[in-house]
Amino acid sequence: MDDIGSNYNDWKYRISTVLKLRGLFGIEKRTEKCLLEVAKNPKDQVTITAAYNRWQTRNHQALVEITLTLKKEPLQNVKRY
Repeated sequence: MDDIGSNYNDWKYRISTVLKLRGLFGIEKRTEKCLLEVAKNPKDQVTITAAYNRWQTRNHQALVEITLTLKKEPLQNVKRY
């Protein structure tokens, strides 16, 4: 019997708990949105760029946390994106 995905609910609970602990849950739930990289007002460009870079770093941290928990087969699906 093929049990790929049979532990999804357990995995989801565990990874959600880890992401919450690390302050990254908003990234995974997409409630923490990425700001546009380009500011409408040139005076705001430094602030916008810094916020964009922080979001990108946090997004990468969330991806690392998730991929480190996956076995080979599920990881192949994630690597496609």
